[in-house]
Amino acid sequence: MADPLEDLDFPSSSDDNKVIPDESLDGSLNEGDAAVGHSGFNKETSFDFNGESSSLMSSLKVHDDDDDDSRHLVKDLYVLVTDPEKHVEGYVSYNVNTKTTRGQFDHPEYNVRRRYQDFLWLRQRLLESYPTHIIPPLPEKHSFSKHFDRFSQEFLKARENSLNKFMQRIADHPVMSFNDSLHVFLTAKSWELTSVKKSGPGLISRMSDSMRNAASSWMLKTREPEFQEMSEYNKAFREKMVTMETITDKIAKDRFDLLEDVIEFIPIFRLWANSETKLADPLTGMADALDKNCSALKKLLRVQDSKFMEPLREYVLYTDAIKSALKSRDTTQMEYEVTLEELNRKRAEREELEKPNGGGGGRFSSLFGKDTEQARQERKDKLDANIEELSKLVETGLDKMECANVDLKADIDRWHKHKRQDFRELITDYSERHIAYHEECLHAWQDVLKLLVGTESEESQDLHEDHP
Repeated sequence: MADPLEDLDFPSSSDDNKVIPDESLDGSLNEGDAAVGHSGFNKETSFDFNGESSSLMSSLKVHDDDDDDSRHLVKDLYVLVTDPEKHVEGYVSYNVNTKTTRGQFDHPEYNVRRRYQDFLWLRQRLLESYPTHIIPPLPEKHSFSKHFDRFSQEFLKARENSLNKFMQRIADHPVMSFNDSLHVFLTAKSWELTSVKKSGPGLISRMSDSMRNAASSWMLKTREPEFQEMSEYNKAFREKMVTMETITDKIAKDRFDLLEDVIEFIPIFRLWANSETKLADPLTGMADALDKNCSALKKLLRVQDSKFMEPLREYVLYTDAIKSALKSRDTTQMEYEVTLEELNRKRAEREELEKPNGGGGGRFSSLFGKDTEQARQERKDKLDANIEELSKLVETGLDKMECANVDLKADIDRWHKHKRQDFRELITDYSERHIAYHEECLHAWQDVLKLLVGTESEESQDLHEDHP
């Protein structure tokens, strides 16, 4: 069976190289995406997860809300991913264009080419540097292998849009946008980036990993209700997104099957029209209407994955990023609790030595000819040193835990704003594309009805002439 989408005219890659104004960097549609654009209404979406999981769309509520405050901020770092290029070695590279007024950059503009694995390296470095921040997800390597070839134009365009969104979210982040690895990613030549990538994680990163591994053997005793609620919401949200993914994929499969069937149906009407002179016009009209229905359905299927499935998948991956940040935050709390527990144990041991005959070594130490007071003083001095060191670690751990809490809360708030904006645009675009699809189908069938009405009038006139 031939591919029903093979005769579709997809936008050419040369269109992607056009200069895109700054306001288009917020994730809106570009010229070549499709004929249907945003209506621009100011609505946002929120999820209510108190209902049943089967009631998916009923949990999507549209409400008026203020614009995202970040839209009014003056940006000093713009990053744009464009121009995917297939290489004979079997990989795709993208042009990463950076424009900035920041002092940490030597030039106001950079253009470098980066592979998908370079984006993976950047995200891994951000994970190492900011474990309690929510690192935006990257698109999966073979996101569209089910419906499209990974070197097809629609796949590359969708991958470009996803990488764009990843880079824009990093560039807009108040902390991650100043990361040294990001600076290298945006400015270094290919061979320089390769050299940096070979250096691997630093000593501090390896030390922090070992500390987390040690703390992970302890059970977190208590989690603040705010973060427990955050974890439960994230789990429920993931279940919603996975369910919507499954249903949307099933709908797409059914539509692909429908397209194949209708394509086979069209020539039957055309052949029939050739053998039925009096029915030729309505039968040809039926074939034309089915052809227009196919064309409309192809337009819808062309953007099914990139404009709906991929955003849903991104938010499934986002839940993994949130889960990872929560786990790192819990690990930070466990490190603090382990240190505090050890400090309290040392203090209790120190208080025990202050009691008469403290330490239980009086008569037993004398038997060995050892000065009891001297041994007790040595133990006191050692405990005092341990207590002083642990007190500093507890203070540092508390500061680290409070910073982790602030980081995570700020990123969760930012994520909710992005989510409302993304789903507002997603549902708006999804609705408009379906309206356009059904309008095209409706107009096609209305044309058939006009032909049938005209044919009926002619038959009535002929009948009247035959029987005056």
